[in-house]
Amino acid sequence: MTGDVWTELMVHLMVLLWSSGVHCETAKVDLVMLVDESGSISSNDFDQIKMFLVAIVNGLNIGPDAVQIGLTLFSTTPRTEWHLNTHQTKQSLLRAIKQLKQTGGDTNTGKALEHILDIQFKPSMGMRPDSRRIAVLITDGESQDQVFLPSKNLKHNDIEVYAIGD
Repeated sequence: MTGDVWTELMVHLMVLLWSSGVHCETAKVDLVMLVDESGSISSNDFDQIKMFLVAIVNGLNIGPDAVQIGLTLFSTTPRTEWHLNTHQTKQSLLRAIKQLKQTGGDTNTGKALEHILDIQFKPSMGMRPDSRRIAVLITDGESQDQVFLPSKNLKHNDIEVYAIGD
């Protein structure tokens, strides 16, 4: 994807997030970013995704009583990079984003969606009972596994899912 495409996607995502109240100083939001790191993502595109994540973090009020961000990378197997309560400051999140490394593999989006429901959106991992729950899926292509049931399970658990893709 070109830089212009990522800029457009970031604007769309920010509009979605802002319209859901994420920008408010008093908004408690648990946001899990689900990022495709499969082999179909070029290293340049992965760098663009990291820049996109930096822009998202910079646009939000981050903290234990505001927006918390967890991140899971996925390809053949999902991998939690950090939980919702791991990074409680903007600076800490920005350092963690800079350290992200791509491993490649297949695009198993359904498995990744199941993973964030089973692992990330849990009170023991920082999810707050009074927060709005949002998952943002960033991918470049079609999943190689089934996504319908995992998506339905997220919705059933009051988790809003936004997908950004090429």
